[in-house]
Amino acid sequence: MVPDNNFSIVADDSELWDLFRAGDEVAYTRLIKKYSKILFNYGFRICQDKDFLKDCIQDVFLELWNRRLKINPTQAVKWYLFKAVRLRIFREQSKWNRNETPDENYTFLVEFNIESKMITDLETMELGTRIKQVLNGLPPRQREIMYLRFYENLDFENISQIMEISKQSVHNLLQKAYKNFRAEWVVLLIAFSNLNQ
Repeated sequence: MVPDNNFSIVADDSELWDLFRAGDEVAYTRLIKKYSKILFNYGFRICQDKDFLKDCIQDVFLELWNRRLKINPTQAVKWYLFKAVRLRIFREQSKWNRNETPDENYTFLVEFNIESKMITDLETMELGTRIKQVLNGLPPRQREIMYLRFYENLDFENISQIMEISKQSVHNLLQKAYKNFRAEWVVLLIAFSNLNQ
């Protein structure tokens, strides 16, 4: 086992992943600490049952540990974990707290944590709230793609694999999201500028 203080020499997630695959419990714990909150934030946008989500994430990490010798190396640890959690959420959909239908009708929430971004100006807060409303007015799959692309900085290949759709579908949905967002954005900016006159 590699001592915790030697992790400063681990350059990236793929090296941490390889250590975990080799049975290093410290590397495994580091992956859990690094990604649990990120995975929860992503999963919560699909299903708002917190206990269910915690169980899903715990199950994913437990399964990873149990299957570590069969898991392939990856350069995209975040993508791998997002896909695993998303699959688990939808596989266990019968346990969702509400009568939610996850197919095309699932909810995908986009939140702006205004305080954490240190926005204190009242007008900026109002604009942030309106941007959130515009984003949440998009269809769920478009919201999810916008989130994965711009919040999590994932590329088209990673998004297509997480959502189990083609790269062309990712591109098309992202273009539709841009178009819808731009149309709403113009209305939003006009309304916002009128408020400030």
